[in-house]
Amino acid sequence: MKKSFKVLIFCIFTPLVLTGDDYSFNMDELDTIEVQNYEYSGYLKSEYKYLNIKNEPNIDSYLGEAILDFKYYNDKLTINSEFMVNYENIDSTEDKSYSLNQLYLNYSFNKNHFINVGKVSSKWGKGYFFNPIAFIDRKKDPNNPELTKEGYELFGYKYNKVYTNSNLKNFTFDMVYLPTSSNQNNDFYDNVSNNIVCKAYFLYFDTDIDIAYLYSDKTANKIGMDFSTNIETNFEFHGETAIDTTGLYSYLIGIKYLTQNDLTITSEYFYQNETLNQTEPFWDNRYFLNKFSQKEPFDILYSSLYYKNSLNINDKSYQNTLGVTYSFNNNIDTDISVGNNYGKELSEYGSKRVSKFFSFEMKWSF
Repeated sequence: MKKSFKVLIFCIFTPLVLTGDDYSFNMDELDTIEVQNYEYSGYLKSEYKYLNIKNEPNIDSYLGEAILDFKYYNDKLTINSEFMVNYENIDSTEDKSYSLNQLYLNYSFNKNHFINVGKVSSKWGKGYFFNPIAFIDRKKDPNNPELTKEGYELFGYKYNKVYTNSNLKNFTFDMVYLPTSSNQNNDFYDNVSNNIVCKAYFLYFDTDIDIAYLYSDKTANKIGMDFSTNIETNFEFHGETAIDTTGLYSYLIGIKYLTQNDLTITSEYFYQNETLNQTEPFWDNRYFLNKFSQKEPFDILYSSLYYKNSLNINDKSYQNTLGVTYSFNNNIDTDISVGNNYGKELSEYGSKRVSKFFSFEMKWSF
């Protein structure tokens, strides 16, 4: 790492030395520069929501979240960690939570072989709103797909191989062992179980392909695949599907398209052959979700305007959200949005207690 850093400094300062007498640089000074073997990042986020409740008094809610990511490097060993603190005050009812989202060791035997041991957030899948193939991830909330999720305690092995002069550009194989008990990974399975997941990744031409299989001695086995490919440089097409041994299956197809005017369109159709408990979000069979994001509308720098729509195709109910973001130079991002739920009284969105909502979010990243 130190050698690479010296080369970088040399490339930056050599042109200055050669092009003017006013600049001088002593290469021996490179030995006095200390290269850090750690890095950290994170954010502090606060959010205010005003909720319009049907036939009841309106509600104010205040949410706070803090994330700290820390990495430590020591030769072939890397320690990765992520800590999260949450605070919420909904209608004067307070709640606090603390979680260790990730804490694991990554050891690199060489450029091809790696192991992970500890608590890991895997983040598998190509879909933006849904991920049927994410067998060892906590379920994503399609209303807030970028929400940080806690990982699972596991042992993982990874093999990676890059190919040259071949249509197959890259191959990666992951094998994960995930045990459970009443005290360990108990929201994956609340009893003693052994779970092994394998995933093969292929980069063939410019198409990403994953094939995954989950074996469990207590729960249903699963198999799935996903893909992502660029039809054009600004037009990406992706899909996922998964099925388990009980016959439950789901799939999605989606696109992400960037226009010449910096409008990003993300659309996905999702289907699952069995409905879930109606207390869960997106419990029905068929959904169509869209997000449109316009960068710097009206030439306002560092801003964006977005619109999201979540449609339950079966009962024709839906949720709309319209928002605007602005980023300040001091790493502060703001997000102001309004939304509402539409549908018949017994439909998914029409039956929600919240009919309209307003949200203001501020986030400082470091």
